Amino acid sequence: MNETYDTDHSRVVLVTGAAGLIGVPVVRALRARGFRVVAVDDGSAGTLHRLNEFADYPEVRRQVLDIRQRSELVQLMAAERPWAVVHLAAQHFIPACDRAPAETLAINVLGTQHVLDACAVNPPQRLVFASTADVYAPTNRPHHEDDQLQPQGVYGWSKLFSERLLQDQAHRLGSCTTVVARLFNVYGPGDPHPHLLPEVLRQARRSQTLYLGDLEAARDFVYVDDVADALLALLRTRRSGVFNIGSGVPATGRELIDIVASIIGQRLDTRVDAERLRRRTRSMSFANPDRLRQIVPWWPRTPLREGIRRTIATGLPAHGVEPEDKAS
Repeated sequence: MNETYDTDHSRVVLVTGAAGLIGVPVVRALRARGFRVVAVDDGSAGTLHRLNEFADYPEVRRQVLDIRQRSELVQLMAAERPWAVVHLAAQHFIPACDRAPAETLAINVLGTQHVLDACAVNPPQRLVFASTADVYAPTNRPHHEDDQLQPQGVYGWSKLFSERLLQDQAHRLGSCTTVVARLFNVYGPGDPHPHLLPEVLRQARRSQTLYLGDLEAARDFVYVDDVADALLALLRTRRSGVFNIGSGVPATGRELIDIVASIIGQRLDTRVDAERLRRRTRSMSFANPDRLRQIVPWWPRTPLREGIRRTIATGLPAHGVEPEDKAS
């Protein structure tokens, strides 16, 4: 099923978290397809400079705004009257979420409620919400959208509660159709957080010995440009519901390091850093993406090795890792 809306230069899409890892490729993809974009970000991740690439494009308007500021968000939505909203803004680096659960809930849950309040003032036609694979109960099987839901930490619970808010308050949004995109492990250039791949690249530039956490756990790594294209396809389709955004192919941390080593032509040894081991972890997490493939039959476009090669080619990761930031 490939039924989509026609693009129209008069259509405005408001993107929260627009300066983030996923936000910039989403803005880029929207602009390339003729949409006007209101790019909203509060700058808390230190990535506002990433929006500078759109400075000379009048069809992209940058707005510094914290989604916890309800009145400002409501005013912006009333003024812009967007055709659609892509809600990406969140606290999502799990160690940071675990260190600051109250802040995580304020951003992820209360912030999402504020987005819904703003949408209720002038309902858009489409709302795409970025959720997470962390809402699923742990299993060694591929996750289907109808699987049991049992988050393992505050991040997963915050996203599941936000999903429930969308369901509970659908009546406030009139004819707006909603999509929940459950993201697996997104990677690519510009990651502001010390996730596994950017941390491996950062350490590999200084030494062939890497100090990391659990490398046996398998994750579903999906390239950020593919994610942006999938979100745009979901934005433009008439379908609603929940969609997994994962490749369907799990890879362990050790396999990822082997790929990096082969690309850069350098032997990489690993040591366990006990401080990087997470209190809770899943031995495996990967998607069944069949529902997404009904909308985007090409999914996924970028193999893991090619995505890592592109990420390496961009140079140093975007983040400056503070001592307390621990990548798993």
